[in-house]
Amino acid sequence: MKIHPSRIRTAVCVWIVCTCAGSWAGSESGGFLALQFTRLASGDDGQIEQAVQALTGERDPAYYELASALFKGEVYLWQERDEHAGLVLIGDEEMDEYGDAIVPLFSVHPQRRARLDEDGVPLVVSLYDLKEVETGRRIRALIQPYLMQIELLHPDDKKRRIAAENIGNRGGRADIPILRQAIDAETVGSIRQLKRVSLAKLLLDDPDAAARGQAVEQLERLNSPLALPVLQARLAGPQAETDAGVRTRIEAALRSLKRFGFFMQVVQTIFTGLSLGSILVLMSLGLAIIYGQIGVINMAHGEFMMIGAYTTFVVQNLCAALLPAAYFDLFFALSLPFAFLTAGGVGLLIEVLIIRHLYSRPLESLLVTWGVSLILIQLARSIFGDLTAVKLPRLLSGGFEIAPQIVLPYNRLFIMAVAAAIVGSLLLLFFRTSFGLRLRATTQNRDMSACLGVPVRRVDAQAFLLGTGIAGVAGWAMTLIGNVVPNMGQNYIVDSFLVVVSGGVGKLMGTVTAGLGIGIFSKILEPTFEAVYSKVILLGLIIAFLQSRPTGLFPAKGRSEES
Repeated sequence: MKIHPSRIRTAVCVWIVCTCAGSWAGSESGGFLALQFTRLASGDDGQIEQAVQALTGERDPAYYELASALFKGEVYLWQERDEHAGLVLIGDEEMDEYGDAIVPLFSVHPQRRARLDEDGVPLVVSLYDLKEVETGRRIRALIQPYLMQIELLHPDDKKRRIAAENIGNRGGRADIPILRQAIDAETVGSIRQLKRVSLAKLLLDDPDAAARGQAVEQLERLNSPLALPVLQARLAGPQAETDAGVRTRIEAALRSLKRFGFFMQVVQTIFTGLSLGSILVLMSLGLAIIYGQIGVINMAHGEFMMIGAYTTFVVQNLCAALLPAAYFDLFFALSLPFAFLTAGGVGLLIEVLIIRHLYSRPLESLLVTWGVSLILIQLARSIFGDLTAVKLPRLLSGGFEIAPQIVLPYNRLFIMAVAAAIVGSLLLLFFRTSFGLRLRATTQNRDMSACLGVPVRRVDAQAFLLGTGIAGVAGWAMTLIGNVVPNMGQNYIVDSFLVVVSGGVGKLMGTVTAGLGIGIFSKILEPTFEAVYSKVILLGLIIAFLQSRPTGLFPAKGRSEES
């Protein structure tokens, strides 16, 4: 008969509550807890060890906070109060106006609660008025198994995940029943997977060879990379398997796990390459539009990405001050149009004031845009400082687990989706609007377009606004995976020019293809070569490619190219 997970969760909760209530009612009345508190406060290592053995031997979740604090060294003796033999927990250390260390106090049982004075104000005392309850390595070793068992059923997903992984490495056969119970009660698939792997690890020490063989088969079916070192240790060393049949199963399982691991590594590499390529595409699209339309080598293009990132940071701070906490994550969606318009507006201003007068002077335009880049970097540093960050929206935290220990982060998947959306929007803009027609005509033959009445100067300004605005969107997206710093655009400007030149000047699909290709090749080369050498190799490959195809993957077409 199949039991619904909600009934299992309810049963576990009832078990915990009943255990806590029963233990508290029986043990407190019999003086059990009073005796253990007295032992902990005695200052004698032997007495403290006896108290820890007694408390952890109960396997009672009610003692979790106390045991966890003992393990971390946060239990102190405060002689001012008689409750719980003077034992208290301490909070984070601070400094008072005289430079002395002060700490807030909390109760040790039945749960961590702030201690209050007669006026109901949380107690804060000098650390010098407290005496630490010493817990050495031996005592912490007694506490750790208890903590792992309780954390297997803890409400916090992070604690359950850590306990599920650790119990397979540090636990013993005595932990198998509680681990089975934790597996039945688990509702998160990835944590349940970790618990099953740990259970199979513990069953590898079963005296029955058939049970050990089933454990090996279970590890093979779970496809967890955590099983590889455990199974390898069973073929050699002090834990080597003696049964021939089990050894044969271990060897087969290792081959299967290695094949699966290699396949997952390929998937991970391709995903990481596509993620990097999407960032390069976002950066290069605007650069390709500007370079293809105007022919200006814009060395300040990375700084428009920086402007978009800082715009997102400013909108975040405004939303934190104006919006309720429940709606704070809306700042990220609200900042998208502002990032585009701010970066595009600054770009349009620079084009009107500076770039427009340097169209026929490529060397001067390169030097001027480099100077603009330095000015924008220093301006951002003066206003915002050297390091800021944008908070990751809750919706984009975490990732999609395609296999054990192989997670595709939601923030990088989102960046890939943004890149695809922008490419699709630009295709519609270029091939379904009159502006796109004028832009393509001007790119292919500027003089002929002007003769036919196309306002090339206006198209230039609009192209510069569009290109720098897309760079601002790239900065908006980049806040999901990195800090916001004044020179953040410098890390991508060279690679962006390589993408534009390799794909073909002014060619949208060439930029997309080259950006994704360079991103994937970079991640393929990095595991074999170091990051610096992989960059050098990639640059050499691009140079060799341009020797055979100087106009890139998608060469420009038009009368100017044919003449």
